[in-house]
Amino acid sequence: MNIKAAELFKEFKDRGVLREMIGADAVIEGLAPVESCGARDLVFLARAEHAQKLGDRKPAAAIVSAECIELLKGRGVPLLVSDNVNLAQAWIKQKYGDRDLRNTEWPRIHPSAVIHESTRVPESVVIGPNVTIGRNVSLGENCVIMAGSVVEYDAVIGENTVIHPGVVVGYGCEIGRDCWLKSGCIIGSEGFGFAQDEHRKHHRIPQTGKVVIEDRVVIGANDTVDRAAYGVTRLKSGTIFDTLCHVAHNCEIGEDCIIVSMTGIAGSTVLGDRVICSGQTGILDHLNIPSDTILLHRAGVTQNVKASGVYAFHPLMPIGDYMKNAAVLRKIHEVKRKVGQLDKRLEGQT
Repeated sequence: MNIKAAELFKEFKDRGVLREMIGADAVIEGLAPVESCGARDLVFLARAEHAQKLGDRKPAAAIVSAECIELLKGRGVPLLVSDNVNLAQAWIKQKYGDRDLRNTEWPRIHPSAVIHESTRVPESVVIGPNVTIGRNVSLGENCVIMAGSVVEYDAVIGENTVIHPGVVVGYGCEIGRDCWLKSGCIIGSEGFGFAQDEHRKHHRIPQTGKVVIEDRVVIGANDTVDRAAYGVTRLKSGTIFDTLCHVAHNCEIGEDCIIVSMTGIAGSTVLGDRVICSGQTGILDHLNIPSDTILLHRAGVTQNVKASGVYAFHPLMPIGDYMKNAAVLRKIHEVKRKVGQLDKRLEGQT
């Protein structure tokens, strides 16, 4: 990275994420956290406490929110003002601070990769060591498939999608454009479908549907998304998954949802758009969660959620009720002591 602050400002002002530049120009050579920045670094300061952490350090420039301006004026640091510092960081770091996933130590297609003769590989695609790609797979332009991944027959991989090491994309599954599938995730594993006979022996019900992941979806490391029994398990555009999440067969996850680590969603459940599931959320099968719902504090969802809102815990309750109950719970030992005293007084009156 080697760019002048004024050039950076113009580039990202045109994209709508920077609105004002204060101070003289400077050359930026890198990005760094505020605690360890040097004289050639760009830093990102979203809040006043971030600016205070700067101490005596003088970076090349700073992306700042409005509340940081007065704290930093007069220090000789060019300030690039943003109404959304975190978004500015995302866009700037994607362009100037990210690794180049296409620049590997291998040939563009590693000689150990096994690719079925019926699959066409565009010139822009990168395929790493020990990758296996089955018959009639559709590979979009500029996709990257890293070491040890498996893409089974009739699967579709969209343009600019990155498949990290050790990923499995099952037969017939479809991955959209600009997706990230992180290491160890499995897309299209067989759904958990069994029938029991009179002796309680289990008999597999073949899961013959598929998984469709739309555009700009991030699947975290070691996530699993089961294929449908019939039809489709669908993850809609813009949704992001943390690590160690599970989506069961025939679920539908709406657009721009956030699914945090260790969340489990049972079969045929439907989440609307922009739903947030915090860590260790559990959702029973065949339920509906409306758009813009937030589930917190190990939420356990056992019934349909009828209205959008913020809910927590198990059994699920509105966040206000949960906070009141939590406040009482912190004093439960005192309540128990007082109840014991009342019991003794009542016993003494009989």
